[in-house]
Amino acid sequence: MSELVGFNPQIDLTKEQYKRIGSFKHNFMEAEGITNVPWEALVGIWYRESFSVAPPKTPGGPFQFDPPLTHAQIFNLLAKFTTLQQDQLENHAQSGVNDFRTALLCCACWLRAKCKPIITPQSSDVDIKDAMYGYNGRAYGSVENSPYVMNGYSRKHIGPDGAGMRFSGTIPDGHGGRKKVSGSDRRPGAFTIYALLKSKSL
Repeated sequence: MSELVGFNPQIDLTKEQYKRIGSFKHNFMEAEGITNVPWEALVGIWYRESFSVAPPKTPGGPFQFDPPLTHAQIFNLLAKFTTLQQDQLENHAQSGVNDFRTALLCCACWLRAKCKPIITPQSSDVDIKDAMYGYNGRAYGSVENSPYVMNGYSRKHIGPDGAGMRFSGTIPDGHGGRKKVSGSDRRPGAFTIYALLKSKSL
C-alpha cells in the first residue's frame, strides 16, 4: 500500500495541467480496470514521455516506445498481461502505439513486465518506483538518483541548486540517429506525479 514516505513536493503541476489530466482520467481508469496497474502510475509515465514536452519527430506514441512496438509485439504484450479477447487484441495491434488507448494499455503492460512483483493499486511505493525505473531503463545507478522517477519528490530530489536533478542521455534526432541531451530537470518525476495525484485525490 502506498504510504508516500518522505513526500515533500518541491515541484507541482499547474491547475491547467491537473484539469487536462482529469479530462483523460476515464481512459486511465479503463486501463487500470483491464491491467490492474494503478492509473496514477500511468499518468506519471505519460507526463514524462509526452504530456510535458513537444511531440518528437519520430513515431513512438504518447508513451514513447523507442523503437515503436510492432503489430506482433503489441499483440503478444497485451495477450500476456490482459484478458482481452482475440478480436480486441487484434484491433489494438492494428491501431499501433500512436493510438492513445492502445499505447496506454501497452504502457501498463510494459510496467508490469519491468518489475517483480507485478504492480497493482495495492503495491508499495518501492514496487511502483521500481516499475517506473525499469520503464526508463534503470539508469543513474539507483531509482533514488533517477530524475525520470524522483525529480521534485523531496528536497533531496531537487538538486544542489534547487533547479532540479541533473539528467543526461540520448533522444531521437529526427533523422534516424540520436543526440545527447543533459541539464537540470525542471519537471516532476513520474513517481512525484503519482504521489501528487494520490495526495490530491484527483
